[in-house]
Amino acid sequence: MTKQAALNIRVRGHLLVPFGRPKWDISKIAISCVSTDSSYFTSDTPCAYIDVAANEPLRLYRADECLPDFSHSAIEFGEAEKQIFMVKNLLAASCEFGSDFEKRFLELYFKWVVESCTPAEWQRRVPREHLEKPVNDPWWGIEALLPLPQAHLYVHDPLSKAWHPVPTTMFKVDFAFWTGHRFVAVEVDGKTHIGDEKHITKDRMLQRAGVQVIHILNKELLEHGTKVMSALLPQQISQFWQSVSGKPNANPWLPF
Repeated sequence: MTKQAALNIRVRGHLLVPFGRPKWDISKIAISCVSTDSSYFTSDTPCAYIDVAANEPLRLYRADECLPDFSHSAIEFGEAEKQIFMVKNLLAASCEFGSDFEKRFLELYFKWVVESCTPAEWQRRVPREHLEKPVNDPWWGIEALLPLPQAHLYVHDPLSKAWHPVPTTMFKVDFAFWTGHRFVAVEVDGKTHIGDEKHITKDRMLQRAGVQVIHILNKELLEHGTKVMSALLPQQISQFWQSVSGKPNANPWLPF
């Protein structure tokens, strides 16, 4: 029997990013329905949908769209800090990590988010409405960018001699952030990764595909803690409130 050729359909500007698993099978995402105005997909593993044309960062309050086991009934409404750490706990429970330092990055990132929206001692004597964002409202924290642990990104290999209709090279990054315009990949590294040939090739191909790659050393997480976030992450992440017009999205999961 002659093998039938496969039909490749490219939908530009709409991305599905699987994450949370060191190894991943693309069959985990399936088309469940195509209606007259939408296509529907199901995934039994964490997966983020991104509409590139929206130019909107993927933020913490969209975690419910990305995690299969997100439970709205478990949300504690009323306090921004509780909801921010709820997202962290859901990511920690739903995702697998490659090392304890990756878990430490996640912990420090969410701690930094809360700290960024917490007024300093002298600011606490000033009415909140007189303070500049983000310390004027704790709900700014829910606008922070959502980290995708163990994210899988597919890219074309520019040195490959064979032509492929779809990218065939997949790289797993420790964390991926969508800024609204590009991916930022954060790699949490130990000494063994420095200068490694595979990691140089990986960086080169990701950067060629438009992904900004940031390396954070294990010892930097140990020595500098949350300072690493504001010092090493790009401004689209470290100053996440700047890309929000108006007020923060308070209580985004309220049931109405």
